[in-house]
Amino acid sequence: MPWWRRWVRQLLPNRTVRTCCWYHGGDWHKVNTLALEVLRRSREQAVDPDDMREFAVSHAAAVGTTDWETEALATLFCLGDAIQPDRETRYINGQHRAQAMLDAGVRRTVVLHHIQP
Repeated sequence: MPWWRRWVRQLLPNRTVRTCCWYHGGDWHKVNTLALEVLRRSREQAVDPDDMREFAVSHAAAVGTTDWETEALATLFCLGDAIQPDRETRYINGQHRAQAMLDAGVRRTVVLHHIQP
């Protein structure tokens, strides 16, 4: 996607749900607001990375999200499904979700970075 289109989508976010696929089928703005809250709370409670998905799903249940929102939130914190940017290939995982978020004008999300010891 050209830089100017991303810029326009950030200025004028499109919050309408599209029916083209699962990734475009929900409110990524709400999911990312929840994701940032889950990340903040997990840091406060020192949640182990392997337990993040369950922690996120529990948080989603506590605030009454839809099934789509719960699943979308879970994918952001699942070690096997998380969005993983990569310098060489651009993405290891999560490119379609990231594109759906960009299309919706989402400005921030959580991603997985592996840190080598």
